[in-house]
Amino acid sequence: MRNGLSVLDTDAHQMEPPSIWRECIDSAFADRAPRMSDLGQGRTGMVVEGEPITKQDGSYPMHSEEFLQAAARGMEKHEQSRAEGFSPAARLSDMDSYGVDAQVLYPTVGGQMLGKEFRDLELLAAVCRAYNDWSLDYCAAAPERLRMAAMLPMQAPDLAIEEARRTAELGASAFYVRPNPVCGRNLHHEANEGLWNAIEALGKPVCIHDSGSPYLPSFGERMETHTSGHIIAHPFEAMVAMMSLIWYGVIERHPLLTVVHVEADAGWLPYWLQRMEQHWEFSGNAEHPLLKQRPTAYFKSNFLVACRGDERTLPAVCDLVGDDYVTFNTDYPHPDGTWPAGLADLESQPLPEASIRKIFWDNGAAAFGLA
Repeated sequence: MRNGLSVLDTDAHQMEPPSIWRECIDSAFADRAPRMSDLGQGRTGMVVEGEPITKQDGSYPMHSEEFLQAAARGMEKHEQSRAEGFSPAARLSDMDSYGVDAQVLYPTVGGQMLGKEFRDLELLAAVCRAYNDWSLDYCAAAPERLRMAAMLPMQAPDLAIEEARRTAELGASAFYVRPNPVCGRNLHHEANEGLWNAIEALGKPVCIHDSGSPYLPSFGERMETHTSGHIIAHPFEAMVAMMSLIWYGVIERHPLLTVVHVEADAGWLPYWLQRMEQHWEFSGNAEHPLLKQRPTAYFKSNFLVACRGDERTLPAVCDLVGDDYVTFNTDYPHPDGTWPAGLADLESQPLPEASIRKIFWDNGAAAFGLA
C-alpha cells in the first residue's frame, strides 16, 4: 500500500535468465532451445531457429549502438535488483520500497520470440511452455502479489488453446499476446475464434502488448531507427488491435472477454473512440454486420487501457472516456519504463483521489482477480 492506496502495476516484466530456455524446455526440443550466440560485430544475443530473435538491421532495427547505450543508462536505477538477478526477493523488495502491492508479469525475451513466425510451431509451443513453467515457479514466491501472464503461441491457434487451458489450471492470471498480424492473420481472423472461446470460458483477461523490432509486420518498420519505430509501434498496434476486435465482431461474439492494453499509454483513447464513432455515424455496420452496438459501448463493456503516471493527457482521458477504464503501469524493470517515478507522477495528477484509487487498483484488480 502506498499513502493509503493499494497499487497494482498492470505491466511489469520478467528478465529471463538465458539458461531457462535450455533448462525448462521439453527434453525433445533441448537441442533446438533458444540460446545465446555471437551476432557479429562484438555483440551477443538470443538466437532460435538459426537467427536472432529480433531484427538486427534494416527498418526498425535493434542493433543501434546509441539505443543500446541509452538502454544501459536506463538500467542504472535497477542496479541492485540486477545484481541479484531480478530474483523474486529483489522484486518484492523493490515493490515494498515503493508501496506496490501486486504486479502483472510479462516476458521480455519471450515477447520478442513471439515476434517471429517460427518454422517449427511445435518448437514455439515448447518455448512458450518453458517460459510459462519458469514464470509460474517464480511467481509462486508470492502468488497473490506476482500475477503471471502466460505467453501463447498465436502462430498455432490450436496449440495456443492447449497452453491457455494448461496454464490457467496451473495458476496463470492472464494471457499475453502481441497485437501484430501473425502468419497473415489479424487478431479478429476466424482461425482465432476457438482461442477466444477458450479464453472467455476460462474467465481470465487477454493482455495485448507489443515488443520492439519484430519480424512480424509492425508500424515501426516504416522507420529507420529503433527509437522512431518504437514511438509509433506500441500505440498504433494497440489502436488497430482494439478496432479489429470491436469492428469484426470478436467482442459481440464474446461478451465476457476482457481485453487489457498495456505499455501503449492511454492518451490516444478519446481520439480513437471518437474516430470509431465517426465511422459508426457515417456507415453504421454496413461492412461489419456483427457490430450490433456503438463502438464505445463495446469498449466500455470489455476493455481496459493502462496509463503511465506522467501522461499529461490523463485528466482528459478520465473526463472524456471515464476513470473506470484505465489501469496503471510502469514497465518495471525495463530501461524505458517509469519505475519508480511514475507512482508519484500519478499521485500528482490533477485528478480526484477516487479516480487515482481506481487507476492504481480498483479497475485492474477486478480484471486480474485480486481481492
